[in-house]
Amino acid sequence: MPEARGYLKSLLANLRTLRERAGLNESALEERLILGPGWVGRFERGEIAPSIDMVLAILHEINFSFADLLQGLPKPGAAAIDRVIFAEQSGDDIVIHFSYARFDAHYTLPNCRLDEFESVMKTLRDGLSRLTNADDTQSEAVKSDAVARAFLRAVAIWPHANPSDLWWFVIYRAYCDPYNHPAQYAQLDFTQSWKRTGGWALEEVLVRHYGPHLKRHGVNLFIADGAAKQQLVRGLELPGRVEADKIDVVLTGDTRGASRFFGVVHVKASFAERRTDDVPLSRALRDAGYTSPLWTMDCKGTPYAHPSNRGELGGVVGKRSAKRLDIEDQGEFTGCFSYNRNTRPSPETLPPERRVQVCDFTNSDDAFSQFILRRWQEFRAF
Repeated sequence: MPEARGYLKSLLANLRTLRERAGLNESALEERLILGPGWVGRFERGEIAPSIDMVLAILHEINFSFADLLQGLPKPGAAAIDRVIFAEQSGDDIVIHFSYARFDAHYTLPNCRLDEFESVMKTLRDGLSRLTNADDTQSEAVKSDAVARAFLRAVAIWPHANPSDLWWFVIYRAYCDPYNHPAQYAQLDFTQSWKRTGGWALEEVLVRHYGPHLKRHGVNLFIADGAAKQQLVRGLELPGRVEADKIDVVLTGDTRGASRFFGVVHVKASFAERRTDDVPLSRALRDAGYTSPLWTMDCKGTPYAHPSNRGELGGVVGKRSAKRLDIEDQGEFTGCFSYNRNTRPSPETLPPERRVQVCDFTNSDDAFSQFILRRWQEFRAF
């Protein structure tokens, strides 16, 4: 059972006053309602949120009405609703609240306004509302589009924020809030739904942010369907066991009268998404002269009241993680681009194909797009 928060917690605190006015102690009320010991106290302290029928049953036993319970409470506005994620203004900043494992977590976005936060939430909500008219074949596309739009709005409004934080602490938590979805999906486990939707949405983010800029320079960045991926793998005739479903985003370059394949971008929100499953494809592409970079939010944090999204590519200078060794020493991918500002960039003495680089969404003409364009020119000239 969830803990009560916000307005509900204040309302439940009134139960104790009414019970005491009725002359009943906790044990007597529990005996009347046939409840085990301790339930009433935990309700009154807001440690457990009771169902509405439980609240009404308690009021009946102590001979008070629901109107009595509301006495002295402020009018509950939208901000008072108990949500998976909500924000409050704190000076020039906003403090975002959400559940993180057993913690009531707080994340501060500096130089932000509450109405900006609400506009990001509304972008997600409005996108997900289209699910009411979508069939089963359209629903994943609708969800991915809604998430991608909300994230791109967030990075546009808050260019100074860490993109990885916005993805992990804001968009993911907002997606898991059932009130942002149509009521017909109220019973869905949104943490499970996110695993697929979040992955596809992140591919959309990559394509939408960089696609127009790269297209102006003769490079196409696109998401292929399953059949097209299978056909692509067969046409490449790569050695070893290569799985077509490990192709995330495809790279082609324009030549006279046709487009020429020259690589794949591996898209991962975090290293927990088994990037090693992509290594066989990446090695085969790399060895055949194609481009195969890793593009990641590098989301990684420990549940805490004030969480930090440190990622897995940060750490102390001189101490490298196994993930970093895979890139810098083994060359498992042709470069890595992280959108977590806590990621530690590789030294520039390393070639770009073995370097971890840090980017953001302030400009599509950045290290990632420049790397892709250079690789296309080299591939085309070969």
